[in-house]
Amino acid sequence: MKYLIHIIAILLLISCNTANNKGYLTYFGGEIINPKDSFVVLLKDDKIIDTLQLDNRNRFIANYKNLNEGLYTFKHGIEFQYIYIEPTDSILIRLNSWDFDESIVFSGNGSSKNEFLINLFLQNEKEERAMYQYFTLNEVEFSKKIDSLLLERQSIFNEFTSTEENISEGFQKLTESAINFPLYRLKEIYPYYHKKALNLDTFPDLNNDFYKFRNNINFNEEDLISFYPYQNYVVSYLYNLSYQLTERDSTKNNLTINILNAIDDNIQLAEFKNTLLKRVVVNDFLKSESSCTIHQPTLNLFLEKCTNEEYKTQVKNLVNDSKAVETNKPLISFDIQTSNDEITDINNVIKNKNTVIYFWTTEFMSTEYLVNRIKYLKNKFPTILFIGINMQTTFKEIKTEPHLKKLDIQQQYKLPKTSAAYSFLTSYYPRVIIVGKDGLVKNGFTYLDSKKLNSELVKLELN
Repeated sequence: MKYLIHIIAILLLISCNTANNKGYLTYFGGEIINPKDSFVVLLKDDKIIDTLQLDNRNRFIANYKNLNEGLYTFKHGIEFQYIYIEPTDSILIRLNSWDFDESIVFSGNGSSKNEFLINLFLQNEKEERAMYQYFTLNEVEFSKKIDSLLLERQSIFNEFTSTEENISEGFQKLTESAINFPLYRLKEIYPYYHKKALNLDTFPDLNNDFYKFRNNINFNEEDLISFYPYQNYVVSYLYNLSYQLTERDSTKNNLTINILNAIDDNIQLAEFKNTLLKRVVVNDFLKSESSCTIHQPTLNLFLEKCTNEEYKTQVKNLVNDSKAVETNKPLISFDIQTSNDEITDINNVIKNKNTVIYFWTTEFMSTEYLVNRIKYLKNKFPTILFIGINMQTTFKEIKTEPHLKKLDIQQQYKLPKTSAAYSFLTSYYPRVIIVGKDGLVKNGFTYLDSKKLNSELVKLELN
C-alpha cells in the first residue's frame, strides 16, 4: 500500500508542476485506515473549505486553484490535525483513525515541513507533561529550564531549515509559534502552580525579567487565532492576569468575571474575542462547585461582550438544559431505545438502583477516552448502574468499532425521535445525570471527567 501511495504522489507532482505553469494547482489527498466517517473535512480558520468523500478504498483526493498559503486543519470524525499548505504543494496523508496523531504519515511535495510540525506537536505534549514536576523550582531555575528547551527546539528547527530549500516566511513564523508558545504558556501558569506545589499563601513575587518575552507578543495575531498553541497561551496569559487581580483587589474576587473583562480589554479581533469568551464561560459552567451552572452576573457579562449570536444561543441552551433536570426531584420520564429497537422508559430501567446516566457523542470525546473512563468508574463503583445514551453513533458502530465494542451493549441506548429527553439536550453537550435508588436526581448536570464525580459517587453508594 505504501508503494501505491508513493506512486500516486509522484503522479501528483508531475500533474502539479504541469498545472502550475498555467495557474497554481494544490493537491490534497490520502487514505484513512479504519475510517470513522465517510469523509475528510479541510478547514481554514475553523471555516470549512471542502468536504472530501472517501471512495470504496477509503481514499480521497482534491485539487484547488490558487489556494492561499497558510495553516489549515483536516478533520476526520472527532480528531483533527494541522497541515501547512503552500500553493505548489501536493500533499498526501495516510493515517489510522484508531491512533490518529501517532500514525500520520505525509508524502508528496510539502510533506517534510508537515512531518516536522507533527513531530514538534507530539514532542510539545510530552515535554509539557514532564515540566509539571519543576513548578517547585524558584523562578530563576524554572526560567533556565524553559530557556534550555527553547534553545534545543530552535537548534532542531535550524538543522531542519539547513536541509530544506525555500522555507517560506509564513512557515517559519508558524514553526516559531509552535516552538515558543507552549513554553511561554508554562511561564504564565508558573505562579499558580508554584503556589499550589509549595502550599504558599500568596503568589510568588516575580522579577520583571520573568515575563520579558511578552514584549514581543501580539495578542491579536490574525493568522494564529485558530492555532491551539497560540490560543492556549493567550488564555493562560489572561488567567494569570485575572488570578493576580483577585489577589491584589478584594473587590475583584470573581475569577471568571475578571477573565471575561481581560478578554474584552486585550483582544480586539472580534472572532477571536468571541471564541475566547465562549471558551471561558463554558469552562466556568463545567467547573461549578455542584451541579453545572453559570451564575447570572457571569452570563450577563458574556451576553454583553459576545457579538456572535450562535455562541450566545449555545450558551443559553446549555444553561437552560442544566435547569431542566432539577436536583432532589424525580427524574422526568423519557423514552429510550435498546439495541434491539425496543422502546422503554428510562425509569423502568433504573428503578430502585443508584444510577449514572451518561449522554455521549463522539463529536465531543474520543471513543478511547469514553470506554476507558466508563471501565474505570464501573470497576470503582460496582454497585452503581451505568447507563449510556449515545446521541450520534449507531448501534452498528458500537458493535464493531474497536473501542466502542468494549462497552456493554445491554447498557447502551439511543433516543427515539419523540423522546422527551430532547427537551434538556438542546445544546447537544455530553452530560451525566446521577439518580439515587429513591428515584430522585442527585445531580442534574455533571460530566464524565469532572473532578468532583468520584466524591459524588462515593456519597451515592452510601445512600
